[in-house]
Order: sequence, then structure tokens, then C-alpha cells
Amino acid sequence: MNPRITWHRVLVTVVVVLLVLTVGFYVASIVLAPADGRNTAGLFVGWAMFAMVGAIVFGIIDFFVRPLGGRSGDAEVIAAAEEARTGSTRTQQQTR
Repeated sequence: MNPRITWHRVLVTVVVVLLVLTVGFYVASIVLAPADGRNTAGLFVGWAMFAMVGAIVFGIIDFFVRPLGGRSGDAEVIAAAEEARTGSTRTQQQTR
């Protein structure tokens, strides 16, 4: 498997986990606030914000790691098909 695809999948998994943690910490802050006061709620909101910032950072990193053009290998498949059809991989016609 292509290492870029592997990194993309790992980073997407990290982003999803961090988003789930964000929601979980935020809900915990709401549920625990009446029982334990503002300090506990503030602690969990802080962790929720930390998890959200982490998700954003890993999402930005994933943007630069992910394979371009959607599914991996599309460019090679298209080039091979074009070469088989025409004998050349050029996609633009020459002007005369």
C-alpha cells in the first residue's frame, strides 16, 4: 500500500478520535457542572478546546499528506489507458 494513503488514513483516524473526545469532554463539562461546580466544568471545557485544536492541526497536516486526485493511482491508470489507446500519454494536441 502507498505510504501516503497509510498516513492519510492514520491522520483521518486521529482527527475523528479527537473530534469524538471534543464532544465527550464538552458533554462531560455540562453534566458535571451542576454537581461539581465551575472548576470541573472549566477543566473539561479546556480539554475539549485542546482536543478541537488538535483535530484542526492534524486536519491541516492531513491536507498536505493526502494523495491528490481522490483515489490513489488514478493518474497512472488514466495515463496507461491513454497510452494504450493512442500510443502516447500527451493529453494536449499540438498546434500547427
